[in-house]
Amino acid sequence: MKEEVVKTNQQVYFSQSDIDYDDLAKICSQKTLQEDYPFADSVSNNVVIYDANYLETFIGDSENELRLKTELHQVLEGGPGVFVIRNLYRHDAIDQSNNIFEKIVESEGNTSNDHFASGTNTRIWNAFQKVALEDPNAFISYYSNNLLKLVAESWCGPNSQMTAQVNIVRPGGEMQKPHRDYHLGFQENQVVELFPISAHRLSNYLTLQGGVAHTDMPLASGPTMVLPYSQQYELGYLAWRDNACTDFFNDNAVQNQMNKGDGIFFNPALLHGAGSNTTKDFHRIGNLLQISSPFGKTMERIDYLKIINRIYPLLLEHSINKTLSEKLIENVLVCATDGYAFPTNLDNDKNSNSKLQGMTMFELTKQSLLDLVNLENFSLKLLEHQKIRFTN
Repeated sequence: MKEEVVKTNQQVYFSQSDIDYDDLAKICSQKTLQEDYPFADSVSNNVVIYDANYLETFIGDSENELRLKTELHQVLEGGPGVFVIRNLYRHDAIDQSNNIFEKIVESEGNTSNDHFASGTNTRIWNAFQKVALEDPNAFISYYSNNLLKLVAESWCGPNSQMTAQVNIVRPGGEMQKPHRDYHLGFQENQVVELFPISAHRLSNYLTLQGGVAHTDMPLASGPTMVLPYSQQYELGYLAWRDNACTDFFNDNAVQNQMNKGDGIFFNPALLHGAGSNTTKDFHRIGNLLQISSPFGKTMERIDYLKIINRIYPLLLEHSINKTLSEKLIENVLVCATDGYAFPTNLDNDKNSNSKLQGMTMFELTKQSLLDLVNLENFSLKLLEHQKIRFTN
């Protein structure tokens, strides 16, 4: 009985005050041993290094493919949380894509919207779709890669969903703030605190982060800085905005030089950030891959636009007459609107200076009710909001 009582009293919700950097330091003091990873070519700065030419020999061998996927999963989960695959892409496939990237940058003009950097970077949002529309042959050549599929399955299982964003870091580009990634990594701390620790753990498994070097990336150009093993610290989604976390990262993070065609993959909870490009004439190009679990979907497709337009007049009437409290109205909105900012069109739906995401349907509706906006004007606001988020 006592054991059951202890279990029910375990802490479930955490705040910044619970962060313990001694715990983080202990976790990050682990050492990566090559002998633990039989398929690896080497270990460099605690990062597991693989060679694509060797791994390719196992493609088509179901038993060895399973062993390899198991090993990659172990690196991401209980190991350092990051690995590099040398020679993942041939140079001709990289060059073909780079030519398309240049066309897209020229056509889009202002593409300097980067969540975690100062704005000196050039970013192509949704490069995945744009490349497919610009040059289907290049798209097929790039995403037919056997090892890319195997890596995706090692963490997300079959039928994962791919997105890609190109990041071009110009000479003098400053390093990114060390951070964790989507999902919880894009939420403000006051939101993160609302999620039980089980959701913090789960967020690790919903996506896999990757990047392909589309140029050589010498250390001076600022290849990705990573803090091996930091994905194992459960309060990292609360910690990364803390200055003490930044200081710890700066003191302990590592970098490995990347060559054109190399790929790096890491657990989204791994503390990481693009490094500074201290060169005077070198433009570092990376294709950032985010691979998502196929399970991030509702069972039925809900038309929130129809629902909220139908019930909005009644909610507005309740707001005016104060026949329902703000809290009770909010309870309805949680069910009747989309309260998550993603997926969206990041070319149009710009994040504010204080947030990493644009306004949600929930936030727009709640504010409209507080402002007593009539149905006609609310519907116009809602249509404009949808146009910004979903028009390509």
